Amino acid sequence: MKRNRIIIPVVALLSHTMYAQTPVDMNLQLQNVEIQGKRIAGLNGGEVKRLQVDKNLSSMTGTVSEAFRQMPSLVTDIEGGVTYRGSGKAGMLINGIPYGLLEEYSGDVLIQLPALFFNRISMSALPDISLVPDGDAGVLNLSSTNYTKSDSPLTVTLGAGLQERYNAGAIVNLHPGKFHIVGKYNYRKEYRERSFDKTTKTDAGTTIMNNNASARPDVHLADLSVGYDLTSKDLLTVYGLYHLMDYSRYGGINNKVLNPDGSVKNQMTRHRYNDQRQDAYALEARWNHHFSNPLDQLSVTFNYNDFGYDEDNYYENEKPGTGTILKKDNMFINQDKHNYYFSAAFSKLFADEWYFKAGYIGRIKDETYRTETNDIGLDDNTWTPVANKSYDYSFNRNTHLLYASVDRRWDRFSAEAGLQAEVNAQKFKTQKSNTRFHVYPRVKFSLQTGNAGSLSLSYLQRVIRPNGADLSPFTNYSDPTHLSQGNPDLKDEFIHSLELSYLLVANRFRFSPAIYYRNKSNRIMEVINEESIWQKENIGHSQALGFELSGNWNPIRILNIGFSGNVYRDEIDGRTVGYEEKKSMVCTDLKGSVSIYITPTTEFQLDGFFISDQLTPQGKIKSHSSVNAGLSQYFMHRKLRANLSINNIFDGLEETSLIDTSKMHMEQVRNRDARVTWLTLTYSL
Repeated sequence: MKRNRIIIPVVALLSHTMYAQTPVDMNLQLQNVEIQGKRIAGLNGGEVKRLQVDKNLSSMTGTVSEAFRQMPSLVTDIEGGVTYRGSGKAGMLINGIPYGLLEEYSGDVLIQLPALFFNRISMSALPDISLVPDGDAGVLNLSSTNYTKSDSPLTVTLGAGLQERYNAGAIVNLHPGKFHIVGKYNYRKEYRERSFDKTTKTDAGTTIMNNNASARPDVHLADLSVGYDLTSKDLLTVYGLYHLMDYSRYGGINNKVLNPDGSVKNQMTRHRYNDQRQDAYALEARWNHHFSNPLDQLSVTFNYNDFGYDEDNYYENEKPGTGTILKKDNMFINQDKHNYYFSAAFSKLFADEWYFKAGYIGRIKDETYRTETNDIGLDDNTWTPVANKSYDYSFNRNTHLLYASVDRRWDRFSAEAGLQAEVNAQKFKTQKSNTRFHVYPRVKFSLQTGNAGSLSLSYLQRVIRPNGADLSPFTNYSDPTHLSQGNPDLKDEFIHSLELSYLLVANRFRFSPAIYYRNKSNRIMEVINEESIWQKENIGHSQALGFELSGNWNPIRILNIGFSGNVYRDEIDGRTVGYEEKKSMVCTDLKGSVSIYITPTTEFQLDGFFISDQLTPQGKIKSHSSVNAGLSQYFMHRKLRANLSINNIFDGLEETSLIDTSKMHMEQVRNRDARVTWLTLTYSL
């Protein structure tokens, strides 16, 4: 059949088990973003956008957080927080699997994680049914290039940036006999400087807080994949990953409290000496079997990943201008996340263009959170435990999910319908298990409009589950500039998504418009109370209606122009939980890039983005922007590459948050040293 002849090359790409769950589709170059268009007969159930990091001049020397900003409708803030189509809770995976590394500390990880390590970033608003249903606006997946025998056996990268930043990495790619061995290592020395200013006004007076802190994190990242061809149709792969980030920092937090008449009520400087270590490792095994028809597959995956977080804090309260220490205390935080993942996936092509998928996904999460706080005697340095700031908390969740989908094609029209059904049980240390059952339906219709276009209409349901930290009833006092507290009564957040999209591929011009609608119940967000503690709450119902357009124009051989825009109306209705009124705002994010191929060995890229004001439950985050540039030069028959990049040229990433309620007005300004210049050399044998 014609369909088989077209899809077989795609299936060959899927045969490497490390990426067996990553949707692979028809490649269309959109600037440096590969648009994975509608696969023939809609087998993957959606459009995937993919960024090849080593081909993007302004992001290849940076972090994953900076690389994310090259993707349409995807933005990150100065702390690595991710927003996709106006949502801050897209699912994040590594090789198609959820990791504890990418949960509540994902922002801290993403602003340090070298983009070149996981050099393929994919994004989909309609993820494949074989992936977990977590994440509202879609899924972001980090993976690596599928190295083959034709690729270089050794690639070495060395880089240096301003403020004594360094980066070094190596990739070994070997294929002796039936083995396929790929090992990677990357070391990165960063510099992080932060500034923070917050003014809070209430009827009781005004509180002014500011803080400047700097750190030099060391980041080590390594992985090893060993594949073995058991037979011509069976591939067994074992995989290991290790990540370590470690740093020390000092911050001087200045606090001033004013009476309503403007006189000083209290003033203090709180010195914070902070040591932090985050480490993660993963062990994984995959088996992939192809039947006589390459589209008929069976794959089994087991993954264990662990994430540990250790933080030591020592504080001193000083009376400004005197050097007198009024108080000393410390705080030790230890968190450990054990994640077990198992999946079995089967797919088969039947006669008459019917395609069937079915599988199972099992997940176990065991998490522990421990905090110890002590007051320290000013005279004898004795430690006295502080009970209300110390706790030992554990959380467990078991999820078992079955899924199935069928796909049918009739000439230019195709349809897919699928269902994920799960049983989810979770419990805290001293409570009984809470079990629920839920189904996640999905459907998609596609129509090929001639040889150049494709029109798709899709619906699916997804979920946001609060993690262990979100459910913790204890207040986290470790960062005096951001006190936070979980909520054990949080409910799962359910999302209904509807999208109408079109993809047009012409000779020198390609573009993809989409209209999307997202409806959420039990939306989970942070709100600040009168004690300036950020609390997790289900704020009620919300919805977003948006229009997205991304495209690429290649007017002449040496010039390539990429563009994307996203305009959406975000609405939050928190009246069911006590807020006074429904809130809404029209928000936008705009991106553009220009690539010029000056010579066959010289490339230049300029790109930038603008993000308008964003809605929050109690106020808004003001607009910000960034402009970046990159220059690449090849030497030695393209074996040696030099890349110079400058990020955030105009220092436009400063983030201002405003909160305005009947009882409180707050303005918070955060910024960091994000104007960075890097020079990187890459050599391939």
